Amino acid sequence: MNSFFLFSFILIFNFTNGQDFDDSVRKLITEKCIKDIDTWKKSLRKLSAELLQCGKLEACQDFKKQTFHDNIYSLYRKIPLTYHEAKTIFVVPELDSFAKLPPNLLGFNRVWSGDYDECLEVENPNDNSYQSVFYFGSSKITIKSCRTQFCWAHLNLPIGKILAKSGDDVKIVSTTCGAGKPTDVKMSICMPRSCSEHDLKLALNHLRILPMTTKEYLNHSIVPVDDDKFVCDVTCRPVDFDPDYLFWIVTVILGTITFICVVATVADYYQEVENEKIEMSLGEKNIKEGAVSEEGLFKYFLAFSMLSNGKSLMRISKNLNNLKGVECIRFISFTWVVSGHIWGTWKNADNPFKIIDILKTRSYEIWVNAFFSVDTFFFLSGLMLSYSFLPKLTKRKAMDPMVWAVFYLHRILRLTPAYLSFIIFYATYGPLTDSGPNELVRREDMENCKKYGWKNLLYINNIYEPRKNCMNISWYMATDTQMYLFSPLLLVAFLFGPIPGILFSISVIVLSTLLNYWLFLHYDLPLTLIQAYMTGDEKIIHILQDFVYEAAYIRIPPFIFGIVMGYVMLKTRDIKIHMNTSVVFACWLISFILSLGSIFTIHSYNRGDYWTPMQRASYYGFSRIAWSISLSWLIFAINRGHSGLIGKFMSLSFWTPLGKLTFCAYLCHIMIVNAILNLERSPPHFVGAFHTYLTKVIPSVVASCLFATIWTLLFEIPFAKLESYCILKLVSRKSSEKKKEFTKI
Repeated sequence: MNSFFLFSFILIFNFTNGQDFDDSVRKLITEKCIKDIDTWKKSLRKLSAELLQCGKLEACQDFKKQTFHDNIYSLYRKIPLTYHEAKTIFVVPELDSFAKLPPNLLGFNRVWSGDYDECLEVENPNDNSYQSVFYFGSSKITIKSCRTQFCWAHLNLPIGKILAKSGDDVKIVSTTCGAGKPTDVKMSICMPRSCSEHDLKLALNHLRILPMTTKEYLNHSIVPVDDDKFVCDVTCRPVDFDPDYLFWIVTVILGTITFICVVATVADYYQEVENEKIEMSLGEKNIKEGAVSEEGLFKYFLAFSMLSNGKSLMRISKNLNNLKGVECIRFISFTWVVSGHIWGTWKNADNPFKIIDILKTRSYEIWVNAFFSVDTFFFLSGLMLSYSFLPKLTKRKAMDPMVWAVFYLHRILRLTPAYLSFIIFYATYGPLTDSGPNELVRREDMENCKKYGWKNLLYINNIYEPRKNCMNISWYMATDTQMYLFSPLLLVAFLFGPIPGILFSISVIVLSTLLNYWLFLHYDLPLTLIQAYMTGDEKIIHILQDFVYEAAYIRIPPFIFGIVMGYVMLKTRDIKIHMNTSVVFACWLISFILSLGSIFTIHSYNRGDYWTPMQRASYYGFSRIAWSISLSWLIFAINRGHSGLIGKFMSLSFWTPLGKLTFCAYLCHIMIVNAILNLERSPPHFVGAFHTYLTKVIPSVVASCLFATIWTLLFEIPFAKLESYCILKLVSRKSSEKKKEFTKI
């Protein structure tokens, strides 16, 4: 008990001796905020005075219990006076929920977190303003719950300069202060909810209730220059979810669609039962005559049946012409994307030096260099496009504008329903995942969906004001769609033979590579987004992310390789290709060298070695070409009998439904990852790759697939069926009109 009182007194001494608000500052802060902070400081002073008299347990027997009871909330800790009082007197924490100096400071622990739940349970027995009051009809209801909020004070410490001088492992690092910066040092505070982030920033800088070091604060400067502010930013965690009208509209729409799906499922089930009875009575040959009709509106209604859609999801095609291994590659690439994004959350870890140290380990490049997973998706997109569309395309059809109108319409109608519905869901329900102390969810990203979601629907969010985006992962959708818009030029080139198609493809790849060289040489760009964000240079981040990483004209080589490979697979699907064992082995060896070289060559750069702009441009351009060549051989080997056990494993039937889920799983995985990580009440702590995969990657992948299953059954498959019905009706009508014209002639 003696130790506790001594510790409590030391803890609040700095707070009770902080200066009061000057009149000039009071004009800048809301009146309610000043009142609540003043109330808190007065309570601290009273409590500290009493604690001075309680240095010994005996003195506490004569403690002024009422004073203690009235002011203990300011310390926010349960302090028993006697055994019986311990059962009846308690207060939930405020000052105790503040951050303290954490362990592992030598490991650059820059996240000084207090107790989140303790902060949110604060109540003041003598001040109802610290309690939630609302009205239900004419009845006034008071909830003795916290009117405080858990915030982060971002401290303006010269960490970047210190790290820059500490060794060769960190050569380029931002020295800026603020949320999201790589050297941001932040400590949690628990303050009245009446204070805005701006209020708290002014209050913390003026009252000196945090340790101050700069001359301006020692001289009691009120509004110092930004670079000299000890607290450069304050960010508060959401404490309430206030549903707006859009939330209720979306809820009604989701409920309606779910209801339609349930009713359609029941109708589909009873139709199947009825058809089975007819089959048993009439026989299999006469089943079509007696079966329940699915024509008209009923067919469109049954498109929402989760029973038939579930069968479509699980169905394994027996078409021998289907490409094998594609769904396996697609799903594994998706898990790679998830692990890469989880890697990005380690920027908030409380032991960043350990994360920096693992860059010395070459094996971690598989994780750090997960960017190739996106190139794999681009490759598969081009592969499946050319393999499925070229057999239907002729020179005569290529001259028909209607063919290309349907070509583009199919793309829009196929992707947009599931995409649009999730954007709306993310904008309205996404804030529910933004809970807990950790700043992992970008609430601004969700709000942007309400303002700038129209750019996503036009698939231009990566080129028009890309900094103002909705769902930061949606750049892929825009980039892939822009490649799709360009693809007819490549597809038509292959109609004239392999030579024109390959020559045109090579010319586009060369132009893309030259543009890649120009950007890296002109702007002296870093190789990865991780390195760009470590510089803290907004211009460099903007150019690398918007003009290189998310740009279709830079990322298009894998897509073109996919189109070329789709053409090759199409032309060889009826041909038995015999290859010498040594040739097959050499191809596999080259493929492994190219793929591993693409991933691991960058290790020395990530470790801190200097690469010239020419080296960086060469790696960025040719690593993706090498990766695409490796994927091309993998697809060829699996489907032409040169893959052995690898091909058998990648062709197993269970990959098919998993691969079908990747589209919706990709859309939702960021929300799922953030929701899972926000369940933690302590800052992220990096242990190792195995621990991360076991506790974060696998749960995130499983949860994303479960959510994707629901979204696929509710939106993707039903609207894909409706799209196919509409396109088929449109094409058949066009064909019948042509047939009538021909008959007239």
